[in-house]
Amino acid sequence: MNNKEKLNEFFVSCFYSILDAEERALESIERGKLSLKEIHVIEAVFKTKETNENNFSTIAKLLGVTLGTLTASFIKLEKKGYLFKEQNKNDKRVYSIEPTRIAKLVNDEHAAFHQKMINGITETITEKELGNLVGALDALDNFFKDL
Repeated sequence: MNNKEKLNEFFVSCFYSILDAEERALESIERGKLSLKEIHVIEAVFKTKETNENNFSTIAKLLGVTLGTLTASFIKLEKKGYLFKEQNKNDKRVYSIEPTRIAKLVNDEHAAFHQKMINGITETITEKELGNLVGALDALDNFFKDL
């Protein structure tokens, strides 16, 4: 097997391994009431809330989904008690997506999983290797963004 074939095998394997590990780590969250996609919607709400841009279009763009897809996810998460919408006081046409207290617990646990994953890698490689890895992954990220 040549290096390009090994690289392809690595990406496929790594992608599925990360998804599997994340799903297993998050099974305990709310006793499996949430899908991984729903957890990522909650995460996006918190990310955009930091800059006061937690509106439907900004969150949809961050997630790379349509407004319709986000709306469907929002409705499910609202019914489950994780999100609610709030009308802008200055512009009644604009709504922000707000997290509930239970959504914060979910987001904190999800962030803890990611921190554990990053710590597990950074504790086993040198700073130079980390720089090389970040550079290579940045190139991969740009490739996918350009597709």
